[in-house]
Amino acid sequence: MSPTKIRNNVIKLSELSTKQPNYYFIQGYLMGLGVLPQLLVPSEWHPDLFGEFNIQNETELKYLESLMALYNQSMDKIIQNELKMPAKCSLSKQDYRESLKPNMPLPNYCKGVLQALKNINKRMLNTEQKRSINSFTTVLKAFTSPKIAAKEFGEFAQYNAQEYKRNYVYFMADAIFELRFSNERAVFDENEAEFNNHFLDEEPKELDELDELLELVLADTELKALEPMQMLLEIMESGLITKQFIKDNTGYFWGLHETRPYMMLRAHRAKIHALHGYTQKAQSELEELLKLNPNDNQANRFLLMNCLIINKQWEKLEALLADFDFQELHTTASRALSAFVMHGDSKPANEYKKMLQQQNKHFSKILTGQEKLKEQQPSYFSPGSKEEVAVYLDSLGKQAWISVPASLFWLRKK
Repeated sequence: MSPTKIRNNVIKLSELSTKQPNYYFIQGYLMGLGVLPQLLVPSEWHPDLFGEFNIQNETELKYLESLMALYNQSMDKIIQNELKMPAKCSLSKQDYRESLKPNMPLPNYCKGVLQALKNINKRMLNTEQKRSINSFTTVLKAFTSPKIAAKEFGEFAQYNAQEYKRNYVYFMADAIFELRFSNERAVFDENEAEFNNHFLDEEPKELDELDELLELVLADTELKALEPMQMLLEIMESGLITKQFIKDNTGYFWGLHETRPYMMLRAHRAKIHALHGYTQKAQSELEELLKLNPNDNQANRFLLMNCLIINKQWEKLEALLADFDFQELHTTASRALSAFVMHGDSKPANEYKKMLQQQNKHFSKILTGQEKLKEQQPSYFSPGSKEEVAVYLDSLGKQAWISVPASLFWLRKK
C-alpha cells in the first residue's frame, strides 16, 4: 500500500471516530508508543487515540488496515533508529512561532507523542529513566504552543528553538534506550513516586507565586538585586537543591523543571556581576552552570565567551569554542578576536572578519557606530538581523572588543 493511500485512509478513519485526531497527531502518537517500556495491543491504544469508531462496511475496515500499516511502519522506524519527525513538521528559521500555531504539523505531532507517553507507569522508573523521559517531554512540550516555547527557550528563543529541534532525535533515542533496554527498574519511595505522578502534568499552581517573585528579581540588573537573589538561592539550596542533589543531577540540570528557577537565578547573578565589571565572578558562575547543563539551553556560553575575552583567558576560550563549534555570531566574533590577538591583522583574523560580514552585515557597522539600534528589542531574533547583534551586545560584546586594543579599528578596516 502506497504512503499516500495509507495517509488518506487513516484520515478517513479519523473522521469516523469520536476524537477525530489530526493526522500528524496520529503519527506522533504511534511513534510515542515505540518509546513505551511495555507493549500496548491495539485494543488498548485505539480508544486513547480515537475514542470510538463508527465503522459500518468493508471499505471502512480497510481504513483500519491502513492504520495498522502506519503503526507497523512506526515500530520499524523505532527499531531502525529512524526517529526524525515528518518533513512537514518543520521549524521556521525566521520566526519559530509561525510553526507552532494550533493548525501546524509540528505542535500536533508533539502533542501526539506526549499523549502516548501518558501510558507509562510513572512509578516504575529508575533515576536514569526519569531523567531521560523528563528531558524528552520537555522538548516535546516546548513545541506544543508559542507560549510554552517562549517560556522554555528564554532570551535566545529563535536560536534555542532550532537547537531543540535539531537535537530532538537524540532526546528520543535516549528515552527509548533507557525505557526499553534498561533492566534497572525499581519502585521508588513516596517522594519520588509523587514527582513521577506529576512530571507529565502542568506546573502546579503553587509555582505561580515563585514565578512572580522570580520575574521581579530577574527584571532587575542593579547590584541591589543580588541580596534578594541570594536569599532565594539559599532557600532552594536548603530544600531540594542540596549538594547531594547537585552531585546526582549534574549534567542534565535543565531537564528537571524544579531546577529551572535556580538556574535562571544563577545565570542572572552572573549577568549582574558582568554588567558591573565583576567579570571574573561572572565567569566562575557561568562555568559552573555549564557543568550542570552541558547542552547550555540557557545560552550561558554567549556571556561566558565575552567574559573570557575580557579576562584574557584565551586557552579557556578555545576550549569553550571547541565544545560549541556552531555557526553562531558569538562564536565567529570570539574566534575573530582570538585570531586578532594571536596573529594581528593577518590572513587568519581577516578570514573570521569576512565570516562575520557574511553572517551579519550589520555587525561591524553597529559595533563601530555606523549603524544604530532601536532602544526596545524583541525577545527573539533571526540570523543576520540587527536584533541578533543586539543580543551579542547584551552579552558584553562591545566590552569584549574594547578590551582588545585596536580591534575595533581593525574591524572597521576594509
